[in-house]
Amino acid sequence: MKTPILETKRLILRPFSMDDAQAVFHGWESDPDVARYMFWSSHNDIQKTIEWLTFETGKVDADDWYRWAFVKKDTDELIGTGLIYMEEEYNKYEISYNLGKSAWGNGYTTEAMQEIIRFAAKVLEIEEIVGRHAAENPASENVMLKLGFQFIKNIPYECGGGTKTYEGKEYLWKRQ
Repeated sequence: MKTPILETKRLILRPFSMDDAQAVFHGWESDPDVARYMFWSSHNDIQKTIEWLTFETGKVDADDWYRWAFVKKDTDELIGTGLIYMEEEYNKYEISYNLGKSAWGNGYTTEAMQEIIRFAAKVLEIEEIVGRHAAENPASENVMLKLGFQFIKNIPYECGGGTKTYEGKEYLWKRQ
């Protein structure tokens, strides 16, 4: 199924396009603070962002990978991204998200991910979703809890393309 456009009170969630390269690179991909607790490493060259966008735009029609760009309705600013995808390690769908620093602390991630989870439950009929984050990242923990995820266990959590391992937390969301 093609990744659909979704909407919240303040955001449009849409598939990425190659035209987003500059906004993505400058918005979060080149920021080591944003990448600190992510599986990926920050991009020091826009070519890496273009390669990432090439991969993402190639997955728009996939049945197991749904990635959205978060765009503010009032300014048309691209502020972050969210994903739900089939994680083979768990044989369950998993969520992932990140936001440019300029948008932190405004509830955008929770708002966007609530809509993504609604889509997953209603349209894809997903029963369970996994979520993970570094224990040192309380903002991500707050998002998980607001989304209705329940803590399962502590886990090792790899960041920076496997160059760093933190203590992590694993959560599970179940459809009610």
